[in-house]
Amino acid sequence: MKPQLVLTEEPITLEVYGGYREIGGNCIVIKDKDRKIVFDNGIRFQVLRRYYRGRIRPLGINELRSIGVIPPLDVFEDIDALYISHFHLDHLGLLGALPPGTRVYVPSISVLETIEEWYRVTPTWLAELPHKLHVDIAELKPYKEDEHGVTPIPVSHSAYPSYALVYNGYDKTVFYSGDFRVQGPLGPRIDTLQNMGRVLGAEGTDFALLEGTNIGGVETPIGPEEFRSIVNRVLMGGGLSIISLDPLDFELLTAISELALSNGRTVVIASSMIASVLPQWFTSEFNVGNLKLAVATELEEVSAVPVDHVSLKQDVFEDPSSYLLVQEPVGFLEMLRQMRVWGERLPRDATALLTTPEPFEAESEVEEETLAYWLYMLGIQVYRVRLSGHYYPHELRSILDVVKYRRLIPIHTRHPKLMHTLSGYNK
Repeated sequence: MKPQLVLTEEPITLEVYGGYREIGGNCIVIKDKDRKIVFDNGIRFQVLRRYYRGRIRPLGINELRSIGVIPPLDVFEDIDALYISHFHLDHLGLLGALPPGTRVYVPSISVLETIEEWYRVTPTWLAELPHKLHVDIAELKPYKEDEHGVTPIPVSHSAYPSYALVYNGYDKTVFYSGDFRVQGPLGPRIDTLQNMGRVLGAEGTDFALLEGTNIGGVETPIGPEEFRSIVNRVLMGGGLSIISLDPLDFELLTAISELALSNGRTVVIASSMIASVLPQWFTSEFNVGNLKLAVATELEEVSAVPVDHVSLKQDVFEDPSSYLLVQEPVGFLEMLRQMRVWGERLPRDATALLTTPEPFEAESEVEEETLAYWLYMLGIQVYRVRLSGHYYPHELRSILDVVKYRRLIPIHTRHPKLMHTLSGYNK
């Protein structure tokens, strides 16, 4: 597999193996004299969907690599380190496919361990996600430049924790945005642009590899205020409320929990995946200590954190206006089908708020039409809302004022030319 883009300015060469003119699958190689580092190791889902569907499934790592779903092996030859910006699969990729001796820096070792447990026993090709013993895992340290010249910058995104990465080379600097949003559901409490400016300073960077997921899209730019207003209206309705979210979106879980508290509701975690990351959420900056959380007893799991356990059948369904059920997208359907097995009918005036999972490919695991059918059959009104994990086009100028690039390389977007036009970049 040849790189999608090669850019050389002595002594540095940038090679993009995924994420150029496509959304996701990011993999960027930086060669600088005696250094070779790699940013991200993503799965290219758009290639995966082209070759596999239904009963046609991957035969293994070698086949996935041969058709370009995952990066080629020579990407990792003689590298100093691989850096993962965040834990969405289009950036994390298959750590089990890495060659022996690879050193990998990840946003959080404890979160990675939880994610690996999710996939370790799956019968699909995703069982190759967990790393092998011969791969050396280390944790990124925010704002600290390491021995390879890389400084991680904390950013807001729909996966926790997330980083932009700055490479300070022998003669030139490279800024790699990863995926980020200017303002998340917690508003200015996480100031992405301020964090970037703290590292980049007034000089900016030579090369800016900047994501542009929403460039050219038709999404309505819903911000924190609009999102909170929508959730508030749902919670004030008085009936049972259910909301889906990505298990790694700690910011969204925090915002939802705060809104539930202000409406006199207890958040009930009805997802094993979300329950499994509660220990990391409890020790993160987002847990302010006075939120009302509980775990559903039907999960048959004892929570590793100090929260109450309540029954969906005996507590939530009996007093629905006192609770907010939280699920993750894939587990939504499983929970509802189990309710049907119980012979339970949900309380009247039940509402489900579906947040769009990211990366978008996660939706393929649960067909939205099928999910909606089950919801309607159970008497649940469905609403769709998306607070993007990525910045909106109208925020691009303010981002570039902070990044101060010399050369702009759009990634994670299908519209790089439009991104150049909007930015005023003419090189």
